[in-house]
Amino acid sequence: MSGRALALSILVAALGAATFAWAGGNAATPADDLQSARALSRAFQRVARQAEPCVVHLTAIRKVDEIASNGWISQRTGRRIDQPVGFGSGVIVDSTGVILTNNHVVEPGETYRAKLADGREFSASLVGRDPMTDLAVVRISDGKGESFPAASLGDSDSVEVGDWVIAIGSPFGFTNTVTTGIVSAKSRSGVNLPGASEKSYQDFIQTDAAINPGNSGGPLLDLDGKVVGINSAIATRAGGSEGIGFAIPVQIAKSVMDSILKSGRVVRGYVGVDLEEISPARLHQLGVKADSGVLVRSVVESAPAATAGLKPDDIIIKYNGRPMSRVSTLRAAIAVTPPGTKSSLEYIRDGKPATTSVEIADANLAEARLIGGLYVPRFAGAVQTIDAGVRRRFGAGFGRITGVVVLSVEAQGQGQDSGFQESDIIVSVDDKPVRTAEEFRDALDRADAKEPVRLGVIRNRMRGFIDLIPE
Repeated sequence: MSGRALALSILVAALGAATFAWAGGNAATPADDLQSARALSRAFQRVARQAEPCVVHLTAIRKVDEIASNGWISQRTGRRIDQPVGFGSGVIVDSTGVILTNNHVVEPGETYRAKLADGREFSASLVGRDPMTDLAVVRISDGKGESFPAASLGDSDSVEVGDWVIAIGSPFGFTNTVTTGIVSAKSRSGVNLPGASEKSYQDFIQTDAAINPGNSGGPLLDLDGKVVGINSAIATRAGGSEGIGFAIPVQIAKSVMDSILKSGRVVRGYVGVDLEEISPARLHQLGVKADSGVLVRSVVESAPAATAGLKPDDIIIKYNGRPMSRVSTLRAAIAVTPPGTKSSLEYIRDGKPATTSVEIADANLAEARLIGGLYVPRFAGAVQTIDAGVRRRFGAGFGRITGVVVLSVEAQGQGQDSGFQESDIIVSVDDKPVRTAEEFRDALDRADAKEPVRLGVIRNRMRGFIDLIPE
């Protein structure tokens, strides 16, 4: 019997007993009540036993200068030591030691320690992170030959408001703490996360299962013991749980994780539409027989949406069969769809329903083209050949320089992490001149992916070198 079926049978039994008593039959006995309560308790216990071995306590560590004191004066010793700079939770999702967690858990660290429920500790290394969804992937690095207990991933799209859920994590450092509650709402956005920006992708599951500092990165599970979300944030005035917690749906988490494991970065989907919220009242005024939808405000010329036939004022009601009630939900759904995928869009135009298929493009490539540049994956940013147009746009500082100008760098990508900024000029790769964006891309493709690449750079008319860090 599935977890949801078990919960339903418990509820039906309880309602049946109450109905029987109301109809004049024998009232439910204390033993009946206890039997129902114990059945639900057993469901929670089963999930806890199944999932606890898969949940880890993560410690983020940085190298800092050692300080010695004689009681009066503190001095640097000249040595570097490991210092914990952050704590959180994570869940093992692959027996090789792959761990899903939050970006804000790993962001402060350089290396990591993962403590399992049985007390064993392992070193862990960062595979990749994505601030836009607050997700990260780390891997246990010193457990070669080990087979780790791994949690099963569920289906967050099938989760319904009112479903029982279980959160496991390390709140305030108390490892393997289990709390229960229900799904309070879905498709929540506008949550204030550490380091979040207005461009962040948010489509949260809201729950009243107690989530506290340290729970971040731990799993939210259904009654089958499957992960349906990654706990990420709380709404609080006092700093602790007040019954409003948020988890990233596992459908989003799995897509981000798969992209990171495959390419070391997140490849986002793109269709080329500008969207706007539309209220049920407005839908009614337009004569649309739908509970919810998202208005297409504009369509980028030659983008996948335009090719698929979408037009301004169309109302998108479903994406791949899933109802779309908010702009944030649709943005996130498109962003985590792998480029090249053909997705279905159901929409309403002039009061009539229609369906189309749209081929998802790579957001990085599309956005680079929109700003007139070329996206370079190894650099994780867009560059443009310096020509007469660029010289007019950027000013006299570009003079007769030959090379490429940096138009954008992806958040936490190799370019940004190496120290590159917009408007930097790149003139060489490993001391060999580059004259065009295509030459720059090809030179990086030929370079050893495991070694730093020396790039000649001009910034504010000053020449120097920056090493592009390995992926």
